Amino acid sequence: MLIITGIFLWSGWRKLIAGFKIKWNAHPKRVSFDIHKVAGIVTAIFLFLTFFTGFCWNLSEIARPFIYAVTFSSMPADDAKSSPVANKSPLPFSDRFLEVADAALPEFRTIYVALPADSDEPNGAFIIRKSSSPHSNIWDSSVFIDSYSGKVLRVDNGLTASLGTKLENAFGSLHYGTFWGLPSRILYVFVGLAPLILFITGFTMYRYRYRAKSDRTTKIRDFTTTGK
Repeated sequence: MLIITGIFLWSGWRKLIAGFKIKWNAHPKRVSFDIHKVAGIVTAIFLFLTFFTGFCWNLSEIARPFIYAVTFSSMPADDAKSSPVANKSPLPFSDRFLEVADAALPEFRTIYVALPADSDEPNGAFIIRKSSSPHSNIWDSSVFIDSYSGKVLRVDNGLTASLGTKLENAFGSLHYGTFWGLPSRILYVFVGLAPLILFITGFTMYRYRYRAKSDRTTKIRDFTTTGK
């Protein structure tokens, strides 16, 4: 709501140059206002991306069907599950699973490994998460391996995925600010500080406005009392 209302209230819609200008030598109230409007409009899109991706993650049961519907894509089938073998325990994790995943997706970087114990499913599989980008630590591809037989169950290649899956895979980079590498990571430091800056400048403007209103009230009361 703050992002939407801030965009509508931004003074730059009336005069673009004024919307990005800060008068540092003006009254502190005006300086606070200028910092508030510039910090808000510059970070609005990035704050919205952080909100939207976080919203989709936390309410995935609602967001995922919508994403795949608007992109005219089919949701990935949930068929990558291990087949338990009677009187046999799941295999312990070893480098062999990484070798199998590397063979399935060569030249993709391994980001992390999800163990069957991490899954709520009794027939969970080993999941090797990989990235198709040499510069990103956000995974966009996966290799599912049966925890009993060690065979590959499914391979999700981020480069050949559907539009809906590619959009989902992009959420990590958009949320954490890794899409431009180091420059976007530095940018997101300031994006993260933006709500604090907006709070401080907004509170400063409120205090000056409240003080001015209080002074007017005092003058009116004095005038009605003393006639001066």
